[in-house]
This record gives sequence, structure tokens and C-alpha cells, in this order.
Amino acid sequence: FVIYPFVIVVLFAAALRQQSPPYWEELAAGCAFGVAIWSLLEYLIHRFALHGIAYFAAMHEMHHSDPRALVGSPLWLSLGAICCGALLPLWLWIGVRDACSVTAGLILGYLYFGLLHHRIHHSHARRGTYLWRLKRRHALHHYGRTPCNFGVITSVWDRMFGTFCSE
Repeated sequence: FVIYPFVIVVLFAAALRQQSPPYWEELAAGCAFGVAIWSLLEYLIHRFALHGIAYFAAMHEMHHSDPRALVGSPLWLSLGAICCGALLPLWLWIGVRDACSVTAGLILGYLYFGLLHHRIHHSHARRGTYLWRLKRRHALHHYGRTPCNFGVITSVWDRMFGTFCSE
């Protein structure tokens, strides 16, 4: 929550340096695309790596065993994956400006995911509120009878891929 906002600002500054005048709409579109891509990556990583690959599933089980424990991926791993898996390939494919705005969106999505997931497990929510609905959906992921609700920031991918459950 300290490093990632700084990285997002640096990426936007780098993107802004690549165009004159700055076209905010294009940067915002790239960022929004990055957030959307993050939501899909979050779903895919959670469903297929954290619940499917034995090595990662064993580590992820710590979170399922104690959802309130502060367990997460190390900064070097997540930042390295974002830079090597997103920024550099995008830079080569679509150029520095767009790569920076899309990567900033990916990081923004990751940051939102981290904040929301923490709130889901560590704060009280009044019945009927947005956070209450998220907590309820996520509780079904942790304690439901069937594997479901792998998305935290959105249920779109669970609905699309048939892994959504409401009861």
C-alpha cells in the first residue's frame, strides 16, 4: 500500500512523457483496460494456480485455514511478475506509453483487490451494504460445499465460467 501507489505514479509520469499534448482519455482507457485484465487474471490465478497447482494450493491453504491471518505474496514476487509478465512484453508489443498505462491499471486492480480482500476478512459490514454482499459471496468461497466464487473484486468471471454460487 506504500510502494504500489508510487509505482503507479511513476508509470503514469512515464506515459505522460511519451506524448505531447497528454491525451488523458487514452491513458484512462489503458488504465481501465489494465484493471479489467487484472480482474480476469485474479480469477484465473485464484482458480487454477491457488486451487489447482499443488505447490501454490498448499500455500494458499494457509489463508483458507486462517482467513484473518496476514498472508500474502511477497512484494518482490508480485512486482516482479507484473514488470516481467506485463510491462516489458507490453512495452515491446504496444509501446512504452500504452504499456505504462495498462500496467498502472493492472497494479491499481491488484491494489484494489488487496484492499478489498483485507476489508472482507477484517472489518464488520452492515447487512445489505456492498461490503456485506462481498463478504457473503467470499464466505461461500471459503466455506461452501463446492469450489466457487474465485473472483474477489467482481463476480463477472465466476458467472461467465460457471463457478458462481449464491447459496
